[in-house]
Order: sequence, then structure tokens, then C-alpha cells
Amino acid sequence: ASGPIVLLASGRASLESLAWVRRLLEAKNLIAAVHVPLGNEAPLAGVPNLGLRKERVPNLDGALLAGYTTAWEDAVARIEAAALVVLLDVELSDAAVARLASAGSVVVLQSRDDDRLAGVGLLLPTTTMAEENGTYVNRDQRVQRFTEAKAPPGMARPGWWIASEAWALGDPARTAPRTAAEAFARLGEWIPGVSGLTYGSLGMTGQLLEQPTAAVAR
Repeated sequence: ASGPIVLLASGRASLESLAWVRRLLEAKNLIAAVHVPLGNEAPLAGVPNLGLRKERVPNLDGALLAGYTTAWEDAVARIEAAALVVLLDVELSDAAVARLASAGSVVVLQSRDDDRLAGVGLLLPTTTMAEENGTYVNRDQRVQRFTEAKAPPGMARPGWWIASEAWALGDPARTAPRTAAEAFARLGEWIPGVSGLTYGSLGMTGQLLEQPTAAVAR
């Protein structure tokens, strides 16, 4: 693509997928935003530090760590002038979908059918959290693993797998990660906050980031 690139992502996506898709699209004229629906915070009575948080997405801090912003409306407003728009398993409003018709090219990585996107340039099936291995970063800055609960349907693949395979095609010296564990371990190549971390070091209880993500108004 020659021109502005807009990347719109879901806060449900794993840290691996968020980071590898953004790395594939790394450019000076890139805006990458994550959608953050908001609701009322609802603490669970009698259980300290447990409750329904205001941000209705599980991986907001992971998205910030991967270089996304929460300036969603600003990113959507730039769709029409974009040379390339990439959607990572995100739900768009009808108004945002209408803007796609004026974009140069549209690539969609999606886990659920959406008839409104049937006319895009490239539509690839991706897995959901339940169909892959990956990590999230919680609001306390703890990187935590989740594990595959069921096999993915058909040709669905994790977003990180699709993005890293395409990234590797850009240079014969590049190699794509073959597993989620490798995809995570290699995030340290461009995200200092997770450098040295592996699935093994995270274990099943996770590990706090040494370099926390930027503060978010909660």
C-alpha cells in the first residue's frame, strides 16, 4: 500500500495477534486503534479486587503494549482516505462499514460471518480465544496465558499466524514463528516490555511486566 494505513482491532484479540498484525503493517503513516466499549464498573460484593470492569474488553492493556491507541473515532474517520484498511476481528458500526467502500483496499481477519463485509478485497477466517493459545495483559499489568479449549473450524488460523506468514514473505531473511509459544517469545524483538518472557516463565499464574504500558483513563 502506498499511502495511509488504518488498522482497527478488537480488544478480544491476543497479545500475539495484536502485535504481529501491527508489525506486518509497521509504517510511518499507520494509525492502529483498538475498540473499547464502556459500561458501568460493578465490583463483586464481598470479594476484594474482583468485579466487572468499565472497559468491556479483556486485552486493552495488551493492545496498548503492542502500540495501539484508544482513539477509535479518529481512526474510523480516516478510513475513507486510507490506501489500506485492516480489520482484526472487530465489530464495526453500519456507518463505519459504509466508509470502507471509499478505502483503497480492505483486508479482514474475522472469526464470525458478517454479510456486510462480503465485498472486501481479502477476507480470512481467524480463530477465537477458545480455539487458540495466547496471552492477555490484565489491568494490573500481569501477562497471563490462555489455552486452546477446542480445535479451530476449517481453515481458521490465529491472527498472529496469518500476519507473521505474510511478514516473512517481505524478506527472504525473515522466518515466521511456527507456534504460539514462539510467536510470544519473539515479541521481545520489538516490544521491550516482554523481552525475555516465555510461556514457560509465565507458567499458569502469569508475570508482571517490568515496563508497564502507558496509563489509561479508567
